[in-house]
Amino acid sequence: MMTKKTKDFVHLHLHTDYSLLESAIQLKPLAKRLNELEMSACAITDYGNMYGAISFYNTMKANGIHPIIGYEAFLTFGSRFEKSASVKSGERPYYHLVLLAKDLEGYQNLAFLSSKAFTEGMHYKPRIDIDLLNTHSKGLIALSSGLKGPVWHFVNQDNIGEAANKAKLLEDIFGVGNFYLEIQNHNLEEENRISKALVKLSKDISIPLVATNDAHYLTADDARSHELLYCIAEGKTINDAFRTTLKSPNYFVRSAEEMWELFG
Repeated sequence: MMTKKTKDFVHLHLHTDYSLLESAIQLKPLAKRLNELEMSACAITDYGNMYGAISFYNTMKANGIHPIIGYEAFLTFGSRFEKSASVKSGERPYYHLVLLAKDLEGYQNLAFLSSKAFTEGMHYKPRIDIDLLNTHSKGLIALSSGLKGPVWHFVNQDNIGEAANKAKLLEDIFGVGNFYLEIQNHNLEEENRISKALVKLSKDISIPLVATNDAHYLTADDARSHELLYCIAEGKTINDAFRTTLKSPNYFVRSAEEMWELFG
């Protein structure tokens, strides 16, 4: 049996290769790595889909790891039926939101949301909206996501008031204790500045923080391969200027000790 570490950590924001051309993490190597790190649980949060949920569940259970089923949704604050590409100044057409199931009802709501995103909300991305969340939020825990999440987005624009409004709206939907402000640290200047602002915002509006690493590959040594994967996805070459992962090769499955060192 695995022993519980004094400083434990669970990856709650992690992408597998079911996030097509976004992540290279395969399930069996992931389970092996988690056992090496003595981690007792892990979440799956692929972009816009739950294709890997069953395989992830079975693989983690077979390796003595508690599986947490989720996905990273694309959320519009307008209507999912609206197919216009126009957005108001300073806003995005959709935002990222991490959703995690804490019970069977939560899993069923995840399945419903991800299905409706494709059948009703598809416009460049499979989107959900506030109306869907209002009716299918039970059994779910939500994390505000990173740079493309609504809270991060408005903090990055120095619009703290709107960031707080979006955070409180989401907390109202999921309930107190079921929505968290997500902080990340990949040694990016922009990200570090936002995380400091989020710590203050958390205190001001009494919404708790959760630390994640937005994992897209298993180890730091995989950064170069992941960069090449992104190049394929974006039709770019390794020499193109707009690259981020090599500048900060830190989107991997970090150990509990590393995460506590970053955020503790």
